Amino acid sequence: MSEVKLSSSANIRAGYLKLCRYYKGEATNPYDGIDQNKAMLWFYESFWVNEMCRVQNEVFVYAEYVDDYQRAGLGSFAANDNVPLSLKALLFNRYARTAYSMADAVEPFKEFYVMYYSDNP
Repeated sequence: MSEVKLSSSANIRAGYLKLCRYYKGEATNPYDGIDQNKAMLWFYESFWVNEMCRVQNEVFVYAEYVDDYQRAGLGSFAANDNVPLSLKALLFNRYARTAYSMADAVEPFKEFYVMYYSDNP
């Protein structure tokens, strides 16, 4: 029985990893000391994957971040890029903490996001 559960957990984790651009399940950050922004994105993606695997409820874990993301007018931003809304909301939350306000963070976040998450970098 535990083998099946482990396999199921591994499949769930693999599914989340496919949605990441930087974190591929590594134990250490391959961008440390090379690219600060990619290292940060790797860290947040790894956090997102681990939280999603732990709780397995996207709405529960990131509801507040998703609400903030949508209130900022970002609900339809890059809607077809295969990056889950909860991950985008987490990235926006972390990005916005360095701005004066969520509203001030929107346009710079969009530029940052496109730079690092565009399918054609």
